[in-house]
Amino acid sequence: MLIDYHMHLQPDGVGERAQQARRWDTHGGYLSRGWIGRYVERARSRGVAEIAFTEHDYRFAALADLHPSPFWREEATADIDAYCAAIADARDAGMPVLLGIEADWVPGREDDLRAFLDARPFDVVLGSVHWIGEVSVDNPSEPPIGPHAAEDVWNAYLDALIDAAGSGLFDVLAHPDLPKVFGDRIPDAVRPRLDDLVDAVARAGIAVECSSAGFRKPVGELYPEPSLLAGFREAGVPVTLASDAHRPEDVAEGFSTAVAALRGAGYTHLTRFRGRVPEPTPIRSWA
Repeated sequence: MLIDYHMHLQPDGVGERAQQARRWDTHGGYLSRGWIGRYVERARSRGVAEIAFTEHDYRFAALADLHPSPFWREEATADIDAYCAAIADARDAGMPVLLGIEADWVPGREDDLRAFLDARPFDVVLGSVHWIGEVSVDNPSEPPIGPHAAEDVWNAYLDALIDAAGSGLFDVLAHPDLPKVFGDRIPDAVRPRLDDLVDAVARAGIAVECSSAGFRKPVGELYPEPSLLAGFREAGVPVTLASDAHRPEDVAEGFSTAVAALRGAGYTHLTRFRGRVPEPTPIRSWA
């Protein structure tokens, strides 16, 4: 079977959500069965049997003080319990949806994040590094490489991701080579550190995602790059499949290429989750 374990019911940014609100309002709101059903319909049309909604943790008021970024504090307005209830309602209505969250690694706030996660019935928790201190890794209006040396950004990012992998907070690491998003691929001098990342993830026993989202970004390629994906496979790291969709149209976009990359790396199974418990499932042939 195929899965898509990374998607969001709204775009990021207060202004962008205001511009797009009419799309979900016509279905009864962004937490409505109607709007959730749009994602399910697109998944089914692309041969995907199960999807997981993984809203950003910075969208929720309950975590408004987790990170000092002004963007974070502006975003943190949603009700986490309403989100959980909406996904549960969609599942009760027969939709093949899981309750997930994309949670940020914020050093020093591990206990606060753990308490937040443990208090709710998540099926899968993605771990992401979007900030290095107060420097955003993937903000298109403030790309980190340029103001900061590429080697410094990549080294700091890998330090953070390795720490996140070993924290016990996450089930899956999202877009594990994210700093390349604007086309700034990992410098040759830093590349050997990818082996450290692979080793850390393998020791932690968590999964990574193969994400097609990079096709919609300036870098124009999968996360992770083929050699890193192959390294994860050689180390026995499980994998999920993801689109990082922020609108229904992007669900499972680019999956034919992603599935081919997985097979090329030697993967034969994806990893499903339910109640944060992993279960391997064969990758079926692309239809």
